[in-house]
Amino acid sequence: MDFLELKIHQRILADIASNVSEVPDDLRHANTLISSNVRTRTDAGETLEGRSDKESSVATPRVFMPASRVLCNIAFGELVVSFPDKHISENIDTLMPALIDVLRDVPHIDFDQCLSWEEWALPDQLVYSTITALLRIASSHSGYSVPATEAICAFVSDAVDNIKAGDSLDVLTQLMPALHGMYRAIGSMSFTWTLPQWQMLADQLKYICSPDMVDHLNYLITDLVESEDSDEGTLQFVQTFLARYVSRGRPLSGYFIVCCVIETLWTVLAQALAPPLATTAAGVSEAAAANRAWNSLMRQAAVELDVTDTKTISALNKVTDYAMQCFTDLLVQIEDMDQEPSLDTYAWETMSESLKLASVCSVVLRELDDKLFARLLVLLSDEAPISDNLVQEAALKATTIIVQNFPSKAALLAAHLRRFVTSPIPIFEFDFVSESRAPPPLAAAAKCLALCIKVDDRPRFLPSFSDREVLQLAPGDDLIMSNMYSLLNYVAATSKEIYESSSNSQLMNNPLYQGLDRHSVANAETGLRGLSDDQKRLVGISTISVVTRLALEFRMEEVTRLTVSMLLQRLRSAEPTVEAAIAYNLVDLALSAPESSFVDIIRAFSMINRSANPDDPRFSNNMVLAAQTRLAQELHRRTELYEVYLVELLTLFADKGVAIQNVKTENHHVKIDDMIEQLASLLLPIDALLSHEDFTPQFNESPTLVALFRNMWFLCILFHFTVDDKEATAMDWQKPALSRIATKTPAMVMEESHDSVASDVEYNSVIRQDYAHTVISKHRSFLTKHISLRSSDIRGLSSGQIIFLLTMHDMESMRSAAGLTSLLVSYFINESLNRHPALSACMESIAEKVIRGCIIDLNTEAAQQALPERLSSELRALLICSTHRMAKARDVASKFLNRLISSFPSLMCDPPLVFAILEVLTLLRQACDNEFTDEFNPVYEFESRRTDIKLHLTDSYQVRNEILVQLQRNANNWFDLALGRAPVELQSTLQKYLAVGQPLSDASELGASIAEKFGKAIGPVQRQLTSLAKLSNWSLDKAKVLTSQIASKGYFAGEAAGLRLASRAASDRLEQLPPQNAPSGELTALKKKLSNTLKEIRSKTSTLTVQDLKRLLFRCAATVISLNKIDYELLHYLVSIPFEVSTPSSISAAIEVWTWVIAEKPSIEVALMTELLSAWTDTIKNEKGIFSINLNYDDPFYHPISYSPTDKDTIDLGTNHARRLLTPHALVLQMLLSRLQAARYRRPGVMFLLQHLVLRSARAHQSFSTHALAREARFSFLLFGFETLRSSHLDSFCEHTFRESLYATAYAWFAVRPQWSFGANRVQIDADVKVLSEFLSYLQADSIRDALTVSSLAPSQFNLRASYYASRLRDVNHPLRLLVDNEIFRLNVWANAMNEPKRGTDHIGMTLVESSWPALIRTLWQINPAIAVHLTERFKLNVIRSEVTKLVRSSTADVLDVPEALNFLLGEGMEVAAARRDLKAILSFFLRTLTLTNTFFEPRYKSDPLLLQYAHRVLEQHPVELTFFFVPQVVQALRYDELGYVSRFIFETAKISQLFCHQIIWNMKANCYKDDSAEIEDPMKPVLDLMTDRVVESLSGEARAFYDREFGFFNEVTSISGKLKPFIKKTKPEKKAKIDEEMAKIVVDVGVYLPSNPDGVVVDVDKKSGRPLQSHAKAPFMATFKVRKERVSIEKDPESLGDDGIERRIEFDVWQQAIFKVGDDCRQDVLALQIIAMFKNIFTSVGLTLYLYPYRVTATAPGCGVIDVVPNATSRDEMGRAKVNDLLDFFVAKYGGQDTIPFQRARLNFVQSMAAYSVACYILQIKDRHNGNIMIDGEGHIVHIDFGFLFDIGPGGVKFEPSSFKLNHEMIVLMGGRYSQGYQLFQHLTVKAFLAIRPYADQLVDTVQLMLGTGLPSFKGEGTIKRLRDRFALGLNERQAAEYMMGVIKNAHENVRSTVYDEFQRLQNGIPYK
Repeated sequence: MDFLELKIHQRILADIASNVSEVPDDLRHANTLISSNVRTRTDAGETLEGRSDKESSVATPRVFMPASRVLCNIAFGELVVSFPDKHISENIDTLMPALIDVLRDVPHIDFDQCLSWEEWALPDQLVYSTITALLRIASSHSGYSVPATEAICAFVSDAVDNIKAGDSLDVLTQLMPALHGMYRAIGSMSFTWTLPQWQMLADQLKYICSPDMVDHLNYLITDLVESEDSDEGTLQFVQTFLARYVSRGRPLSGYFIVCCVIETLWTVLAQALAPPLATTAAGVSEAAAANRAWNSLMRQAAVELDVTDTKTISALNKVTDYAMQCFTDLLVQIEDMDQEPSLDTYAWETMSESLKLASVCSVVLRELDDKLFARLLVLLSDEAPISDNLVQEAALKATTIIVQNFPSKAALLAAHLRRFVTSPIPIFEFDFVSESRAPPPLAAAAKCLALCIKVDDRPRFLPSFSDREVLQLAPGDDLIMSNMYSLLNYVAATSKEIYESSSNSQLMNNPLYQGLDRHSVANAETGLRGLSDDQKRLVGISTISVVTRLALEFRMEEVTRLTVSMLLQRLRSAEPTVEAAIAYNLVDLALSAPESSFVDIIRAFSMINRSANPDDPRFSNNMVLAAQTRLAQELHRRTELYEVYLVELLTLFADKGVAIQNVKTENHHVKIDDMIEQLASLLLPIDALLSHEDFTPQFNESPTLVALFRNMWFLCILFHFTVDDKEATAMDWQKPALSRIATKTPAMVMEESHDSVASDVEYNSVIRQDYAHTVISKHRSFLTKHISLRSSDIRGLSSGQIIFLLTMHDMESMRSAAGLTSLLVSYFINESLNRHPALSACMESIAEKVIRGCIIDLNTEAAQQALPERLSSELRALLICSTHRMAKARDVASKFLNRLISSFPSLMCDPPLVFAILEVLTLLRQACDNEFTDEFNPVYEFESRRTDIKLHLTDSYQVRNEILVQLQRNANNWFDLALGRAPVELQSTLQKYLAVGQPLSDASELGASIAEKFGKAIGPVQRQLTSLAKLSNWSLDKAKVLTSQIASKGYFAGEAAGLRLASRAASDRLEQLPPQNAPSGELTALKKKLSNTLKEIRSKTSTLTVQDLKRLLFRCAATVISLNKIDYELLHYLVSIPFEVSTPSSISAAIEVWTWVIAEKPSIEVALMTELLSAWTDTIKNEKGIFSINLNYDDPFYHPISYSPTDKDTIDLGTNHARRLLTPHALVLQMLLSRLQAARYRRPGVMFLLQHLVLRSARAHQSFSTHALAREARFSFLLFGFETLRSSHLDSFCEHTFRESLYATAYAWFAVRPQWSFGANRVQIDADVKVLSEFLSYLQADSIRDALTVSSLAPSQFNLRASYYASRLRDVNHPLRLLVDNEIFRLNVWANAMNEPKRGTDHIGMTLVESSWPALIRTLWQINPAIAVHLTERFKLNVIRSEVTKLVRSSTADVLDVPEALNFLLGEGMEVAAARRDLKAILSFFLRTLTLTNTFFEPRYKSDPLLLQYAHRVLEQHPVELTFFFVPQVVQALRYDELGYVSRFIFETAKISQLFCHQIIWNMKANCYKDDSAEIEDPMKPVLDLMTDRVVESLSGEARAFYDREFGFFNEVTSISGKLKPFIKKTKPEKKAKIDEEMAKIVVDVGVYLPSNPDGVVVDVDKKSGRPLQSHAKAPFMATFKVRKERVSIEKDPESLGDDGIERRIEFDVWQQAIFKVGDDCRQDVLALQIIAMFKNIFTSVGLTLYLYPYRVTATAPGCGVIDVVPNATSRDEMGRAKVNDLLDFFVAKYGGQDTIPFQRARLNFVQSMAAYSVACYILQIKDRHNGNIMIDGEGHIVHIDFGFLFDIGPGGVKFEPSSFKLNHEMIVLMGGRYSQGYQLFQHLTVKAFLAIRPYADQLVDTVQLMLGTGLPSFKGEGTIKRLRDRFALGLNERQAAEYMMGVIKNAHENVRSTVYDEFQRLQNGIPYK
């Protein structure tokens, strides 16, 4: 590299040396490159010839070495420093000799006279790097310490000898720099020196400090000039050489060398006293070791060294004496001078280092030198002979070390330093504006004083705020506080105002200032006498700085608070220079003070800035402004206070802006230019604060912060800060500052619910209208210039709107110029602004102008290849904004994005942007598909993990599709542009996108489709292919190139990864290793890993993720493929492991693997299919997947019915669980169908296995799941089975057997009650319909084939068998087709409940004449009696019901497992003659639901013993949790309990469950009377009393104690109502006081609960929560209780293979309000809420998100009850009283504008709950639906309360309200209007809700019927029950029922009777409704 320019050469070598890594290859490369070029003088000897003979006088000849060789030697030293310890240890025997040789040769080398170096000369660098390397090695290898130090000393000795004998030029330009390099190396590299080493080095260095040597060195330049041999070139070289050193403050003189020697000596000693920590390989910097050692000595006492050697002691004393003599000599010389000493003398530096050396020597000797101490005392006083910052700072630092090591001097020095810092010394003067830190002597004095105080007070000193509670702040006892007070006295004494008012000042009354009494302040004043005002001012300033530094040193919160308070008090009355000092120091305090003090400081700054006025001489407030700015700049040390300070600054800015306007308004003639300029200066601290990279307020959407920023910008616009106008006040710095502020400003407009943004724009508080009117014309003209086409609109805008538009223009122009483009869109996200026509039009024009300006700016930058880096992220932000819910925001974003990409097509070469476009398209497609995958539950947020993009979309599917179409069109244009510009780059990016693995999913991705389309497209650049396509009329593409390149990249990337993985192979991590060429060892390890994995999966201990499993399977498959022979064990694992996991993701991965294996090795297919058959069979045996019975259809009332709101998570959990179980088999079936098509012609082995699989599965048809979501999987299997049958060549018997099993599987689906689809997935329904239709077509085409007959029978009998097979097929085929037809019809109705033409038409199936039905039913009975029983639900024909009844009664034993058959067995009652003979089998019947069983106790069944026994068995065998819900019905069954079965059940169950026991007692008590006032006894009362007594008497032990606690607690609470009765006529406050009085007496006992909340325990009572409720003659009240409940949480990792997750029980507390009623019969509410809760279970069972909240009501006694309050809900009545006009206004006010996601979520919740309650209101005929009985909860759900009027009664005995339900105008408007998506959704849900409950009409009706005996007002006998049943429209088929419900909805739609009733309630009871 000799030919390279030397600076480049040196930089390359230095970079190689400094950046070497620990990688062995890198180390070897760097070592070889540099070490091989290292040369010593022996190597360079051949260059001696040809040199001049001027060296001949030197004893040892000097050898010339070129600069390039020297640089290699320098780099070698740097390389060694960078070596890791390990490498040094391995090569130390080579490195040390080489380095010692290089150092030894330096004095004897004749260096090239070059000036190619920048900082230090080559000898300097060489010595520095070599000694640094030697010390680096010696520090980590102590055995080499002596050779290293000896080499250094030998170098010094040789250098001294050469200096003595050498000529002036060499000494000056080579030897002196070499000594300087040694000085730098020792000061930079940390090394643990010893005293002997120091002494050895000192012995060599003393010769340099001899007077003769110093004089010789000082006169070198003179000798050169006077020398005859010196030519002009030499002198010029020397001059340049020395000038470079002088420019760096290093004059190469004898004095300077002496200073270096002195510093070197104390550096070595200091490191001996404070041994450094282990040296790191990197981080060596100039003087680092010296500073580190010195700071260590200042922080803590030195290590005691063994100083017993007399020579060492003598040497130390001599060095001390020399240092002090050196100081004295220089001091004498300086005193004799008339001016400052020159730089050459290095006087101040030498004096400073002398003090340090003497102090360090004293510490080593452990004896303080008297001369040193005396000298320090003089220097640190006002009598100091010199006043130099450097010397006195050194004196203070030396004093610090002395105090650390001689603590007895601390007290003396503390007092001395206190006097020192309160003296008017010039070195303490400080320009607080221009300088960035306090004078070093002042800071050092404060630090030293703090140490003296700490050392003197060490036993009591606490170093941190955290210990402050231990500290006693008594000034007389605490030295720290005493000194602080003493110094603060000086601060006070220098303030005339404080001193004079000390007798009454609030400051003196502050307990923090108890040391600042008047006497002590007076003493300080006395000490200041004789000083001039300037001196006093200087004392005050220096004392303020010292006090601040002390507070920072002590780090005690009390001290800091005291200091801050004192300085703030002083600040109010200080003169400018003192004010500057205080302000400056307050900044330092603010950066470490507690937050409260920080706030005090910034508010004080603001107060001064605020109070400025033109008459104040400090009007400009430069000092405070400087402090505010510095605080902003340095606040990175307190990042948590960023926002606090920003808010303060912005508030101050707004206040000053308002004040300026007020001044001008009050006096129109006053000049405000200076005030405006002062306001502009506040932008400096704001800019400084916002310049911190880690402060990002632009992402803070806090309304407060946004409003403050908005105010600031409005004022900037108002006062023309942004205008480039000569007349404006803009300063040079102002526009750039505003541009920077603009980039950190959050969006100015927020998507709010109210019109607050619009009103803030028009009537902003910081814009004074009186002032604005006087200046707005100019602003209007500016705006007109910007958007001249909108001049007519501008004329009509208010001043606030003008300011807003100018703000938008100027700020967004600044942002766009900085590459921030996306925030422009934010101006269009607020509906209130968009609604203003003129304002909105102007905003659009400004947006257009900003876009144009941005394009122009970017064009300029693009021409210079300098587009902003942030542009890519901004484009992605614009892309996201182009999907915004607000149309205008979308339009602006789309326009901007399109213009940018169209203008700069090469932006499409940016992979993140391309990926973002493709991912957004994919997400939009998913969002549009959401309409079909989950119709009634729009998803608002869609996230791409691949790009971290999250879209927040509208719920309107129409808008979503419009957005998708628009973006897809734009994306196609963009990709076309990019394809024309950079096809290779674009297609490479698209390949990368396609190649990245995605989570396993069946869904197609639009982004991938577009990427594939353009990835294979031919661009215009490829002209030949384009021409060929045109000429040949063929559509050409590069699909081959695309696929091959993706495959090649993947292959070679995998190959490289495999090599890397193989290099660190481990047998226990084979799932992370690529398979090799099947070495036996690895094959064994692989099998072991697979075996262990299988065991872990079975034991549910596996930690593998889905990706781990996929990797393992692929590597196993690769191994199988690579083997010559089939390894059946590997093949077994390849199939069994994914089947064992059996999740959709595992099976999807497995299918990829299986198909790969079959494709690569077709011979393996039979073996693999055998394993698959085995695994499939195992799922049948183990009841997994589609053969699982966990999800089989069951009645929704077999599950506990809870009084809790609908939980969508439960529905989603059920859906996901079902799909997880069912999908794996469905995926395998898809693969098998494909394999069938491939094998049907020539692979009999595979066909045999497939036939076997079908037959095994079909024979297990009873195990097939009957869940609604299993429909597609079951019939897909049947399609596969029939296709297998078609493709197989079977004999007639086998064919018949095969077909029979398939038909049995199909029929088994219809052996349960008809089901709807689960959830709202239209895609699923459509798939179900399609698979059923395909199956129907197979049935229609199914026939007996002329198959081969294999039989031992005579040929004559073959025809008989064939005839039987044909007859059998006809018998089973026709009914199955009929059932499939009906199933398709039902699904069509469910999918299109409103019968909309766009959703298709109903399926028209087979029809039968009435006479054909009996035979068909009998056929079905033979196939499966359950099918015949359930047929009556599918076809509403009397002939079917009659025939089924006959069959059930004649063959009862056949249907014992079908509980629904009981209805046919018993009929409507006990028809004894017909049914009695069949009842013998009833005891063997499967359990039916409680709702139906309870009816057996009714008189209509005549207390038949067999029925009662069956009913009792059902009650007993159902879990108590389920029976618990039907407590009211169980109690009513006692009414007819002649044989005591019910009594026995109650008695036995009460023993099992305490909660059941309590509830049954309360209910029995509540039913003893028929009226509210307990006057009319119920005939059942004696039975109930007796039963209650029996149950209570049976309790004992803990059960009895629990009973007593619970009933005692409850009676205590309810008794409050009785005690309120005397207060009924009194005021609410009086009632409230009485309730509070009684509530205070309640004591919550352990385990008690509210009757209405048995699932939670009361742990506390809010004793002030009692509230009387309105009632004319009763005293209900409401109270709040803290209830502790428990919920089960299942934590599951979505990536893990396990499916169970971790179940955790979590306790949580809720505050539950409850109403306690006395005198009101709650039983009717109980019944209504029971039915509503049953509705909820039905809806959940079909996966409909129809929201109901059956809150709990418990009747506890006659006319008494407890009612849970619906939490977080507001009645419509309360809204009206709060002047809310309608529901839409309420929702907008609460949730945001109609385009916001919170509003749309709330509206969806309203629709879903409205649909559910509408059906409930219709079925139960719930009346009195005025606004007081309709609630809206916090999430937007409607909740109905107060069910006093049901069925056949209404308020006043008149049913005036509509017979449908309440659906008034405001409800429809809230949904979006009659033709809106929301209203359509409501209708769909309402009809589906009705269809869902109809099959359960019997259970619902029977639940009500059991309550007839209560005589509740709503019952009008059996007619009530008949009308209730009729409302279910049970005689209609599904389509007719849907149309019937549509008619009910039309009747309810804005029914005038609802409106009239609301008006009646308003007039009668004052309940508002509009």
